[in-house]
Amino acid sequence: NVMAGEVRETDPLGPDEYGYYIYDTYDIDYDIAPSYDWIEIAEGLGDQLNLNDYGNGNFSGSYTYSSEVIDLPFTFTFYGIDYEQIVVNTNGWISFGDFKMYSFRNYHIPGAGGPSPMVAAFWDDMKTTSSGDVFYKVIDNDENQSLIIEWSDMRTYDNNSDEDFQIILTSNPDSETGDGNIKIQYKTFNNTSDGSYPSGGTPIHGCYATIGIENKYGNQGLQYTFNNEYPIAAMPLSNNQAILITTQTPNSIVLGDINNDDIINILDV
Repeated sequence: NVMAGEVRETDPLGPDEYGYYIYDTYDIDYDIAPSYDWIEIAEGLGDQLNLNDYGNGNFSGSYTYSSEVIDLPFTFTFYGIDYEQIVVNTNGWISFGDFKMYSFRNYHIPGAGGPSPMVAAFWDDMKTTSSGDVFYKVIDNDENQSLIIEWSDMRTYDNNSDEDFQIILTSNPDSETGDGNIKIQYKTFNNTSDGSYPSGGTPIHGCYATIGIENKYGNQGLQYTFNNEYPIAAMPLSNNQAILITTQTPNSIVLGDINNDDIINILDV
């Protein structure tokens, strides 16, 4: 791969060493840029997970109840590896396989902190004590199936900020690598946890939320944001936005190219 030109905010983020890109809602020059289309599965519309979390890694009755393993309705390929199960955690991330972790303090990704492999939709120190719940549901599409995991009415431990977001996993057998697509949608986005770092002590919780992916070794991945810092190709997130994580290579749209021949000329008229 040879990089030519300058990266813009309207370009996708990536690729990483494996070939993943992250497209956001503002990548309008690309035909697979995601649109926000919230699919509500809370309050009886989906299955509720039995999760409980008081925040701050509290061990008194909640910490080990912050993760649950669920079976995938289809084989999902992530970084070239097929998985049949995922781990869902209250703190805004999923991992693949059946090894339970309970990581609440977020870090850079890829890296040694937290679970690997990982999809961090909104990895932050969160709690379920203000009517927060996590739901999941299988959706049948025309050609395949999707699994939706929704974090509903979650609250950050730091500022008690409301968070509503969802991960949608969809198999994509037609992709060049065979890896599935991951869409993340944000209904309510409040990135307010700025961290607390006592002198010489352990942080009470992590920095502003981590969003991105990493492989099972923790040595490859894409970080969309950490500690409220974004790379050039990543537009800052807010309410009613979406990102798409995929190995599908960019195919930009030439505005005005009506017949899709990559040239603007009299034939388009």
